[in-house]
This record gives sequence, C-alpha cells and structure tokens, in this order.
Amino acid sequence: MRRQSKNLKADFNTSRADLMRDKLLREISDYERQLAELKLNGAQVNFTMIQTYKELISARQAMLKRLPVHY
Repeated sequence: MRRQSKNLKADFNTSRADLMRDKLLREISDYERQLAELKLNGAQVNFTMIQTYKELISARQAMLKRLPVHY
C-alpha cells in the first residue's frame, strides 16, 4: 500500500478554484459587454443572440455559485 504524503498543502484545491472563479468572472463580464453592445444596435435586434448571451451568463453564474468558498 502506498502512504499518502502529509506534506500536501490545504490550499491546493482553493488555488484551482480561484483560477476557475477568475475565468468565470472574465467570461461573464465579456458576455455582459457583448450583450449590451447587441442591445444598443437598434437597426437589427437579434433576439436569438440576446437569449443566447443571457443563457451563457446565467450558466456561468450558476457555476460560480457552486465553486467552494474560502476566506
């Protein structure tokens, strides 16, 4: 049997969660910006793209809520 190392750092998973949190926040911000630009384009309103951006934002916000919280 293999012995587990006791030198594992407690923040190993939290650093990965921080990276994922940063990535999700960047994506949410990008999609919100693109959604705002799409809504400002008054000539042609693309309701399908507006709904797509809303769903992308919502999905990433849900993933963000499921990430572990640490202080």
